[in-house]
Amino acid sequence: MNTILTWPAVLEKISQRAQSVDISGQWPRDNIADLSRCGALKWSVPKKYGGTGMAPVQLHRRYEQLASVCLNTALILTQRDAALEFLICAADNPACGRRCRNLLAQLAENKRFASIGIAQLTTSGQHQNGGVAAIPSAGGWRISGTIPWSTGANYSDYLIAGAKTESGDQLLFILNMKQPGVQVLNPADMAVLNASNTAAVKLKNVKIQAEDILSGPCPNALAVRNEYRRFSLNTCILPLGVAAGALRAARELASARSPRCRAFIRELRRQHAALSRQVYSQGADKVEADSRSAPAILRGRCNDLCWRCTAASLELAKGRGLLREHSAQRRMREAMFFFVWSSGASVIEETLACLAGPIQQ
Repeated sequence: MNTILTWPAVLEKISQRAQSVDISGQWPRDNIADLSRCGALKWSVPKKYGGTGMAPVQLHRRYEQLASVCLNTALILTQRDAALEFLICAADNPACGRRCRNLLAQLAENKRFASIGIAQLTTSGQHQNGGVAAIPSAGGWRISGTIPWSTGANYSDYLIAGAKTESGDQLLFILNMKQPGVQVLNPADMAVLNASNTAAVKLKNVKIQAEDILSGPCPNALAVRNEYRRFSLNTCILPLGVAAGALRAARELASARSPRCRAFIRELRRQHAALSRQVYSQGADKVEADSRSAPAILRGRCNDLCWRCTAASLELAKGRGLLREHSAQRRMREAMFFFVWSSGASVIEETLACLAGPIQQ
């Protein structure tokens, strides 16, 4: 019989495993099981589909708290919930709605696991040779190509994936990972987050039925979630979480240091609190169409602050902070991830602006 856990208890358990998860690079089964035991896998699912329908801001506070103790687990959960978001958006669609609703119920109960594979339609698309192509077939489509990045690819029953048609339109669909023609390639050997099992997925003439199509073909298939999405700043929330974890450690380490050292950590904590208020306010209010640069500016600031907070923690830990079993070096490597995660041109520009500071004329 599974014991129901509280959220604080789960955070403590996951925190205790974070170093071993990072060092081993193994899929964190125990962490995911504990997330299920505290109801976390139901939070993002509306009540009518078997979930608890947690308010978006509260949900993202939980993501931040999880990232503060283990970014591997936080990334897995947010990518899984991003996949569910697309299913929710299509749940009333006459063609695929029933399938979406059934999957949502199974995912909420942890009977199935899902993730997302849409990088070829977003920031990685411009670097792809051919990407993922969709060709019309009787009753559906045939899909071929390579999804460049997918978190938890080997452990997912389904991916929400995307492809492009010959005319350049986009198609968003449910990909059953067990069907013929689906091959998960060896996971990437990364500097951090190997336990997230992020891997490319090769598709060869994979049959997609009409009931699997969530959106498209159309110019922007991902826009299907715009009406539902009420908070869309995960790429800011997770670095804030890693920074918060680093600051907790830095505060403890600085307690034995000079008043000047303690003052610097207090200043970083003040900056973190101010930026957090700005991010959550921006997400709750939604970004207006005429403020397209606002998310990129916030991303740049969060990337920069996360890097500085993790560097401060490592500095205070001194030489022992370089040991693999020490959290300081893990968090600084986690901070590296945010420089490359879904970084479009505007995000790169804003991040560099923060890192460089004012340009001297």
